[in-house]
Amino acid sequence: MVSLVKNVVHWGRIKTPVQVPPVDLCEVICLRLDGGDLLIIFGWKICGKKPKFIENGHKHPYCSRSCARNGAGPSPAACQLRGCRATGKPAFANFCSEVHAREGVRQGQVEGCEYCEDQPRAVSTLCISCDRLVRAEPRLRELKPDGKVFKNLRAQFLSEWDSSRASPSFEKAYEIILPSDARIRHEQYRAVNPAYEEVRSFHSSQCICDLGTKDAALCSFKSCGICQIVKSCFKSFAFGVPFNSGRFGDGVYSYRNPALADNFATSCTSSPYRVMVACDVAVESEQTTVDESTEEESLFVPTADAILPVYIFMYSK
Repeated sequence: MVSLVKNVVHWGRIKTPVQVPPVDLCEVICLRLDGGDLLIIFGWKICGKKPKFIENGHKHPYCSRSCARNGAGPSPAACQLRGCRATGKPAFANFCSEVHAREGVRQGQVEGCEYCEDQPRAVSTLCISCDRLVRAEPRLRELKPDGKVFKNLRAQFLSEWDSSRASPSFEKAYEIILPSDARIRHEQYRAVNPAYEEVRSFHSSQCICDLGTKDAALCSFKSCGICQIVKSCFKSFAFGVPFNSGRFGDGVYSYRNPALADNFATSCTSSPYRVMVACDVAVESEQTTVDESTEEESLFVPTADAILPVYIFMYSK
């Protein structure tokens, strides 16, 4: 009687199957080949036999290197350094390690990062590490005085300097490594205004930090006009002001003649340098025409997307 009651109680109850988590199986495509010298494909199939191979936390699309080599799917590539047979890794720009990545740059097998010049380029002209840094905010890279870029910038700065007073002494130059989103916004602005011309201009403001005397680093002082401009790509000025004000309204003003921009340069007492930002600015063609009536005028753009800070110059008078 007890067993009958027990059967009645459990009658109609549906057993729920135990849920087994799916296994991420190998995706390598295997080929069956036949026909002597003729490669005739009889069929395609996914390996799907074993879980994917995990190496140092990275999951590969294959279950083993032998399966990847024998199949037609993605296969592991060897380290790019000549003579190394270890597996290349995306984290090291397809070298097997950070040491071999640096060695590849040193031997000239691959181009070095534009910023650190130590690791291989992986994201545009930057290595993976520097690209992550630049995404946060712009970075500075000091140019070598005996380098071609430095000499060209110095020649341009001094040739554009038009003043009755003596020309300044060009001391240092820093390249501004900009975040990709800033460059994208600028390119989009130029694409919307294809008739605009891009020219080199100069902008200056107060610099209250010791930029140029120690490390190539931007300060975080809200009152430092130069660092605020560079870090925000002209979206913020000294004390957080969002724009310049002038004869053409609110926007950004810069000059073709660096001597005119110098009128707004102010440095802290501990620095021997005056500081100026060299810019690439997209303006209407009417603004690029220089004659006696316009040579004293500034270049005006209504939005920060039209102008990029590209270099910082340190000079003395």
